Amino acid sequence: MCSIIYCYLGMVLVALKFMKKIFIIPILLISLMLNEHSLTAQETEKIFWSESQQFDWGMFKEKRAGYGFIKAMTHSGISYEVDVKEGVIVLNVDAYFIYGKSWVMKGYKKPHLLAHEKIHFDISEMFKRRLDKLCDRYRVDYDTFVKRDYQEALQRDFDIIFDEMDEYQREYDEDTSHGTISFKQKKWEKDIREVLKNTTR
Repeated sequence: MCSIIYCYLGMVLVALKFMKKIFIIPILLISLMLNEHSLTAQETEKIFWSESQQFDWGMFKEKRAGYGFIKAMTHSGISYEVDVKEGVIVLNVDAYFIYGKSWVMKGYKKPHLLAHEKIHFDISEMFKRRLDKLCDRYRVDYDTFVKRDYQEALQRDFDIIFDEMDEYQREYDEDTSHGTISFKQKKWEKDIREVLKNTTR
């Protein structure tokens, strides 16, 4: 009994200011969202993944009645932005959790369900690290970035990573039956944490 992940792909326009010119580059942004309406300040309040971050039911602030067998929903995802500093491309990648779009049904704040939801956030971090590593090839000087048309290459590569993450989240829910198959849930927890332990940010 846990969350099904819905992926929403949008476009973010990032202005790159360099040599008194502004270059607009469309950058893909992935978010785990239930709908596309405008979000309020409370709904967009977020935290970024960290090893020391406490994860508890107090973070699930949206009020929802649930969706049949779905008793909780983790709204986490990966975002990235492009900037230019001293003539060099800077790419920042984050895994985030949004308080105001994450929810749990009344009466279902159970430890096993919380553990399942936490792994959804950990999976976001796992793929964030893959994105961050991939970005190394694009952290070049601005002229090279433009000359080699890295903008399109970035978008293609990120599309692949996003699709892989979406599939992985779905596989996690299906294999554990949304956290209700205890021994499979424990195996996923062990495997994901092992991956995070052995990879760098």
